[in-house]
Order: sequence, then C-alpha cells, then structure tokens
Amino acid sequence: MMMGVMKVVDFNAYDLKHLSDRDLSYDPALGSGQIQVRDIHYVTLTPRTTWESCQLLDRRCIASRKGYDEWLQYAKQNRWIKDG
Repeated sequence: MMMGVMKVVDFNAYDLKHLSDRDLSYDPALGSGQIQVRDIHYVTLTPRTTWESCQLLDRRCIASRKGYDEWLQYAKQNRWIKDG
C-alpha cells in the first residue's frame, strides 16, 4: 500500500440554484429527488431566486418519464404542497 500526501491546487464551488438550465438534468434512474450536473468543469451560471430554482426542478421532474402524477405523489409525500 502506498501512503502519500495530496496537495489541492485549485477548486471551484457553485451554488446549485445558479447553474444554467442546460447544465442541470433530472434522471429518474438515479433515484427520487436526485439531479445531475452535465459537466461540472464547464458550467454556465444563471442568476435566479430560490423560488425560480424550485420551479426549474419541478419542471424537470414533471418533464421526465415519471411525469406529473409521480411529481404530485412526491409533493404530497414530502409536504411540498398542501392537500385540500
């Protein structure tokens, strides 16, 4: 076994809510509520509010093969919306 020391020489940090629409994808195969960043080394930032970010994620989930009914089930299960 090799023992060594690694030195971090650079890093980037991003607020997920500012990643552009094309950089974020929702893949139902990853599990419920998981998003994927297409290429973390080449991202475009789009300023948006938290509410706009939530709307984007909802649209992505609904547009996936799971559709509106699955999104509605998640929303009720996680109390994202009030039922009745």
